[in-house]
Order: sequence, then C-alpha cells, then structure tokens
Amino acid sequence: MNTSHLNHTPPFPAWHQLLPLLLSISGPLVLYLFTIPRTVVLEDDGLFLMVAKHLGIAHPPGYPLFTGIAHIFMQLPFGTDAFRGHLASAFLGALACGVLFGCARLLGASVWAALTGAWAFGASEHFWSQAIIAEVYTLNALLFFATYLLILKALRAPDSRTWWWGASISFGLSLANHYPLMVLAFLGLFVLALPVWRNVLPRLPELILLSLSSAALPYLGMVWRSLQNPSISFYGPIEGWQSFWFYFSRQGYASVDVSPSAGWWDRWEFLQWFSVEAFWQLTPLGFGLALWGLWKLMQQLSLTVPVSGILIFLSNSVLLLFLLAFDFDFFNIGVFRPYSLVCYGLLGLWLAIGLDDFIRRFIKNPEFQASGTVTIALLIGSLLLFQNLSKNDRSADNFAERHAELIFQLLPENSVFFVYGDSETGPLGYYHYVEERRPDLELFSLQGLVYGNRLFPARSSKRSRQEALRQFVNNSTRPLFYSVDSEQFSHGQGIRHYGFLKEVVRGGNPTALQLVFRPEAETYFRELLQQQPKDRWERFRRNKLLHQYGDFLGYALLGGDPELQKKVRPLLPLAESNFFSLTGMIEVLMTHRAQPSLLQIENWLKLAESLQDETLDKERQARFAYLQGFAAFLGGHQQEALEAFYKSARIYPHPENASLSALQKLGRQIPE
Repeated sequence: MNTSHLNHTPPFPAWHQLLPLLLSISGPLVLYLFTIPRTVVLEDDGLFLMVAKHLGIAHPPGYPLFTGIAHIFMQLPFGTDAFRGHLASAFLGALACGVLFGCARLLGASVWAALTGAWAFGASEHFWSQAIIAEVYTLNALLFFATYLLILKALRAPDSRTWWWGASISFGLSLANHYPLMVLAFLGLFVLALPVWRNVLPRLPELILLSLSSAALPYLGMVWRSLQNPSISFYGPIEGWQSFWFYFSRQGYASVDVSPSAGWWDRWEFLQWFSVEAFWQLTPLGFGLALWGLWKLMQQLSLTVPVSGILIFLSNSVLLLFLLAFDFDFFNIGVFRPYSLVCYGLLGLWLAIGLDDFIRRFIKNPEFQASGTVTIALLIGSLLLFQNLSKNDRSADNFAERHAELIFQLLPENSVFFVYGDSETGPLGYYHYVEERRPDLELFSLQGLVYGNRLFPARSSKRSRQEALRQFVNNSTRPLFYSVDSEQFSHGQGIRHYGFLKEVVRGGNPTALQLVFRPEAETYFRELLQQQPKDRWERFRRNKLLHQYGDFLGYALLGGDPELQKKVRPLLPLAESNFFSLTGMIEVLMTHRAQPSLLQIENWLKLAESLQDETLDKERQARFAYLQGFAAFLGGHQQEALEAFYKSARIYPHPENASLSALQKLGRQIPE
C-alpha cells in the first residue's frame, strides 16, 4: 500500500504539537459559548432537554448515546438547564472540529491549514446552528470523523489491532446516535479501507462484533430505561422485539419522511438549494480551496481517500434527498439542513489540503508560507463571522419562552393544557418538567407522545383517541384548555376562545363560540407582528400563532358583542398588515358568513396576495389558492374558480388538499 499521502507524525506528540489541536477545539467552543441560547428554543430542543434531564427516551430511533451524554452535562453546577443541555452539543461540536483537524494533519496539511479547515467547519452556518442547541448532529459529525481518522491511522499500521478496533467501536457508537446518516456513509468508509482489505478480512468477524456490541449496549440501556416509565418517554415502554423494531426503524415517521405530494421536481429543487448552500457554507473562497484540495488528493497514487470522500459527500446529500422525498418549501428546508453536516466537514477537510497546496505552490519561501496561510485563514474566518454571526447569535433568544409565559399567564390555577405538535410539546414541557414552572398545571399530549401521563397509547387508532379524550373531558372537573382546531381535538363541548388558547365549556353548545378578550393576548399579538425571528422554525411558528389570533379576530367580527368589537377594532389594521393573521380572518368569514361578506373577503384576498413571502409552505400556498377559488365560485366566476383550484392542486397534490374535493364536486378531473 502507498501511504505517501499520509503525514507521519511522532506517536507521542510534545505539548507544543498538542497546542494546535487544543486551539482547533477551543476556538469553536468559545464561539459557541458566546452564542448559545440561555433558554429553550424550537426544533427538537425542548424534547432533548427534557429527555436529558430525566434520562428519558427521545423520538425514534431514541438516540440513547446523545441522551446519556447530555444527561451528564445537565448535572453541571452552573447555568440554566437549557444552557447545560446546549453545552453538550457545543462541546461535541468543538471536539468534532478537533478530530477534523487531526484528519487534515494525517492527510498532509500543515498546522495552520488544518486549523483553517477545522475552524471554517466550526463556523459554517448550519454546523454552528446545531452546535448551540440540544441536537444530535454534532455528535454524529464527531463520531463520523473519529471513525474516518481511526481508519486513516489504521492505514499506516494495517497489522495493528488498536486502530481497527477503535474504528469499529466508533462506528458502532455512531449507530447508537443517528444511524441512518452513518449507514449512508458506510460505503465511503468501506472504500477508504480497501487498500488493506487483506489485513482486515481475517479480523472482520471480531470487528463486526465490536461494532454491533457498541451499538447494542446503548439501545439495551434505552429499552431498560423505557420499562421504568420515566416521566419523559416518546412512545412509552418498549415491550418486546416488535415494539423495539417499530421504534428503531422509525416506522412512525414514514409519512413524514416521504410526502405523498413530493415529486421529482421537489428533489431537483432541494438539490439546487443544497448546491448553493455547499458553495456558501465555508465561503466561496473556502469552497474553491476545497475543490483544489480534492483535486490534489486525486493526484495521489491511491485514489481511495478522495473517492471515499466523494461517496460519503454524495450519500449524505444527493442520495439522502432522493430517499426522503420532502416537499420543497420554507419549513422542510429547515428540517433537512442539519442532515448534511458531514458534507460540510469534508469540505473543511479538503479546504485544509487545498490551502496548504495553494500556499506551497505560490509562496516558495518557507518563511512566508505560514504567514500566507494565516492571512487566508483570517480572511475566511472574518467572512464566516460576518456572514453567520447575526444568524446564529441566539444568546438572547426568548421566542419560545415568551409564548410559554403567555400560556402560563392565561391558564388559571390547577388547569389542564392539551399540547399538540413539537412547538408546544417541547418548549412548554421544558418549562413544566425541567424548570418546574406552574407545578399546579398538568400537560397532556393530544398525540399520546412524550409525556409519561399519556391518556392513550401513541399508536392507538383515531377513534380510540377521541373516545379516551372525550371520556377524560367528561370525567374531569379541572379547567381544560387547548390551542388547536376542532379537527385535532373534537370534545363535543362548548368552546371559549381567548385568542391563543381555547377552553372547554362543559355542557355548552359545541356550535356556539364564546369570545374572551385578554389584554395579555393583545400585547403578545402586537409583539409577534413586530418580531422577525431569524430561525426558520421560529418564523414558521410565528406565522401559525398570527393565523391563530387572526381566527379569533375573525370570530370577533362575526359576533354581536359591541364591547368586544370596540376592543378589537384597533387591531384590524394590524392584522391586515400580515398574510397569516389576515388569512385567519378570511377563513372565518368564508366558513361562517361567506356570501354576505363576499366583498370584504375579495378585498382581503387581494391584499393578502400582496403580503405573501418566502415563509409560505406548499400547504399554505395551496390553501390560499383554494380560498381564492372558493371566493370566485361564490361570486359566480366558475372559470376563475376552476383555475384557482387547479393551481392549488398543482402546488400541493396532497390527498388532504380541499381543492381536490372541490374539483370532484364540480365534476372535473383531478390532475395527476
């Protein structure tokens, strides 16, 4: 085997040689410490913080390794619980940068070039964003590059068991974290080890056993812990092989990973988006140097290093996009963006190789080579900070906390609140189960997820869920509140609407809505209109909340209470300035008083069309086109209505799109 592309360093480096490694870790860590949110944020942050605090079970496949590590960090004696959980991701992310530095050194990069690649990866937008919240992706990057580094070390000493054992254990541990991403990377890692396959083949059984054992032990611990019924457990106890396989294989996420409305054009748009992101993550200069470095590696006698890197890059981006089948829209971009962090790490690795070769080619004097490398490193670092600091500085982020404060303020003593979806379950659960705010309250999941006090198994049928919920409502004497619409919580009782939450009115008329104006809700509505969150998840959540309050204002307009209408009248111009609050009002009028309010609806639809922005997902775009079509139909413009319904169906060809049933009722063919 030719190992000329590997840098031979002493087996026991001196302290002055360890200093660059420490810098590769401490540099990103300091950056993360200054920008970490001090309280809970969205994505899966609240869930992982709850799981870490109570040593519970996260969403499939459970991520037992990250859970255990984060639980240790939660025991630290400083900072908020959220800060300590976020610190776990930050520390793992900084270690990933250090391991990347080691990989670059093994592939021949100079110290400063390797530091540049590691720091650029650490300061890239998407990696940085995941390193400051409680998420599993920095651990995934750490374990991938640890496996990569150990294989590189094993290539230098193919007869040594130590490095192969280490690589097998590291790969096995990665399967106990985010196994789908590591399984996709396996072929590339396999290719990396091909030059010494004769040395590996006799040891293959023991290496496989090591990997499987390393993966199995955390999962066994997770199953054991689930049987103890911790207060936070995504599906509840994992009883038997079938239950474990459902969990491990992520069967419950099948409808999320593959959307029935996603087609090949969505994949193509995602591929275009990813190409642009890859170009910008390490700056265009860094991307150019990364291509240079990849070309440099391909000029080596052994092609396995660059070929393996290319395979891993493509499997964690292009192949993943084709397997997932997401709708290409604002929200799903936010869901997908952390999946390809390893790709950006590979760009950082190639950047180090390219920068080193670039300097050696164009600066012949060895005395000036280091200063040239430092100059380019400072340039790339400055560009990354300028480009990403404003996006990722979340040290003062309190978006989720403000919403939780409002809900807790509105809820009376000893009440019950039914949560729905990640954006309620995680943040509200964090404040209740971790910070122990409002201990008098009880939170229940309308999906039977996460909280240990579930009213029904998460995998139960829709009918049995409704029966369990209605039985609870009928038997409970506590005040009951929720925020979703009647389709998601059909309780058969009256409703009292407070703007951002609703109350069950026992014995009330289910068709008669009582409206209560709360100054706290009005203040929060005004705040939301002024906010412009940087994070995609927060912008998406903000839109939903604005739509929710628009729904309240729409009902206030329909009601006959002059005192209430006097209070909401100053809010109408504000609601008309935002697409989501405006369409919330439109939908109420269209549902309950469409014909008499047709002129108002048509005027608002024209106004709403001018207020659309990039945050609209495909479902919301299609819904708006449906509203336009329905208004046109009511106005007697059937051809215009058909065009709008067809437009809606093309945007979002999902079975739940109301335009599909509208076309059926009009006797028209549904587009395929």
